[in-house]
Amino acid sequence: MRIIALFTLFLPALAGAQTFGGVGARAEGMGGAFVAVADDASAVYWNPAGIGTGPTFDFQLFRGDAAPGSTWFVGASLPVLGFGVYRTHTVQALPDRQNEGSGKVEVRTLSTSNVGVTVVQTVVPRVVIGTTARLVTGGGQPFDTRTTMDFDAGAMVSAGSVRFGVTARNLRAPAFEGPAGPVPVRRQVRAGVALTPRALPSGTHGPYSVAFDADLTESQEAVGALRLVALGGEYWFAKGLVGARAGVRWNTLEAEYRAVSGGLTVRLPRSLFIEGHLTKPQHDGRSDWSVGARVTF
Repeated sequence: MRIIALFTLFLPALAGAQTFGGVGARAEGMGGAFVAVADDASAVYWNPAGIGTGPTFDFQLFRGDAAPGSTWFVGASLPVLGFGVYRTHTVQALPDRQNEGSGKVEVRTLSTSNVGVTVVQTVVPRVVIGTTARLVTGGGQPFDTRTTMDFDAGAMVSAGSVRFGVTARNLRAPAFEGPAGPVPVRRQVRAGVALTPRALPSGTHGPYSVAFDADLTESQEAVGALRLVALGGEYWFAKGLVGARAGVRWNTLEAEYRAVSGGLTVRLPRSLFIEGHLTKPQHDGRSDWSVGARVTF
């Protein structure tokens, strides 16, 4: 109950930042349904508590191309500690102060480079909490460049093969100066549930995962206000040598948005994994894609 109360304190009525996504080929291939899975180094972004549920060691390189800009991630994780350097893009709504009352909103993109360190703690058996402290450098036209600190927090509860996760990003809600004044990177909260049996020899992330995520806050993108839900799955074949995944996400608010995703991982010798994903949004002719590599054992 204390964990739930902690996250409730951070729930805003409306968030003006981009919803979750853009980091990790596995997460993106599952449509973004990853908060309750988060068992590789990308947990630094998706759910800091997930570091404590992952393999003994995971090192990850990721490069993605998606609107409104390309993203990348370099990270590593141990059971109690994670580290990540990544770049993402946040859609910000800038009110037109010359047309107040008209409802006109200008949408611009804020780019941020992040250096994060994650620490996890087991509260009681099967209940893990985690925190990521981030050095954030934000900027890009029309925003002034600024470097500041921010924090993310997450929790993971396991009951056998079922996991429940919740994560809150941008807890300090740092502001960056735009043409209409300071624009904060709003807090984001997402919850998820996943079925994640784990058994060798199918791999440290197998034999399969099925997950469902839901945003608890709204975001603003070019298509309008979003509160997304995501459903995704992952299955490992050939004793963990090949992993395939698929997912779908859609908006629960008025703005029309749906996207389908798929991804593939191939395991090479010496615990090296090569992977990628492809996402096709319904509202846009452009597909999002990524490639990545991981060392996991």
